[in-house]
Amino acid sequence: MSLGNLGIQWRALSTRRVYNLLMGKLQHRLGLSRLYAYPAKITIESGNICNLRCPLCPTGQHDPSAKKGLMSFETYKKVVDELGANLYLMRLYNWGEPLLNPELVSMIKYAVSKGIIVKISTNLDVKMDAERTKELLLSGLHKIYVSCNAVSEETYTKYHVGGDFRRVMSNLRLLAAKRAELRSPTEIVWLFHVFSHNEPEIKRAEEMAAELGMRLQINKMKPDMGKEIFETAEEAIERDSRWLPKDPQYNIFDMEKKRSKRRFSCDQLWTETVINWDGSVLPCCSVYNEKYAFGNILENDFWDIWNGEFYQAARKEVLSRENETWTICRVCKNTGFLHS
Repeated sequence: MSLGNLGIQWRALSTRRVYNLLMGKLQHRLGLSRLYAYPAKITIESGNICNLRCPLCPTGQHDPSAKKGLMSFETYKKVVDELGANLYLMRLYNWGEPLLNPELVSMIKYAVSKGIIVKISTNLDVKMDAERTKELLLSGLHKIYVSCNAVSEETYTKYHVGGDFRRVMSNLRLLAAKRAELRSPTEIVWLFHVFSHNEPEIKRAEEMAAELGMRLQINKMKPDMGKEIFETAEEAIERDSRWLPKDPQYNIFDMEKKRSKRRFSCDQLWTETVINWDGSVLPCCSVYNEKYAFGNILENDFWDIWNGEFYQAARKEVLSRENETWTICRVCKNTGFLHS
């Protein structure tokens, strides 16, 4: 991490934001269902539209269960104006390609002007030129994750269906060169999700990232992301086994026990929130469909949603307390998606 990037982080830590960071964790430990502090982190869906057709992503599958669209700046501004003073971190992406939203740079600048750290994750398989790259790097953006799970065209198109590997690499080189030229503090991270078909390319990806002057982050692939909350690990393994890497260190599952390795008691209901492009407030980034929303920020104040019936019921569910209100968090816990 560069000194400039570290400086951005320190500037974001106001007394109010530190309070929210600490209170979220404390309220979870205390087992509170009604909270007294706002979330410190937020995921905002700038748009759930994508140019690729990745087979394990519901957006790539053209799953019709979620409404598709791009967040307007008006909706975005309402979210930031209501929550911004409490937010330490904003992830301005979720189920879509953020660079497809024409107001993305304006969105980044607005959040940065409020002292919020902003990150995006992109497939970078879009039309980029020097001017657009410059605007992005001068927006105040803290970090850009570039998701590219290959070092060759053949491997790339096996998962990034409809994509162009050469364009991604050209854009990545342009991004790296412009960052150096502008001395931008924005960190560029190459995300490499390990599948069975790209497992042999990890070493070459590390070499290429070093040549480009950026960090390579190795991630474990996830099974069908639109279904994973609703099914057991055993069901996911049976359906998606052909994608799973052979090396256990890169596999999200314990293949002998047929269970996920990532089992923990979820604290996201106390520390962060997700807002969809249409204003729907969702419990976490794993929820794809707005029908499971806990409310809509265009219809109610966030604070009323944050401490409303659904959020309180979900927190009680995670804490294994009796409650009569059904939420998607009950399904998640019953299937063992995150919970031990």
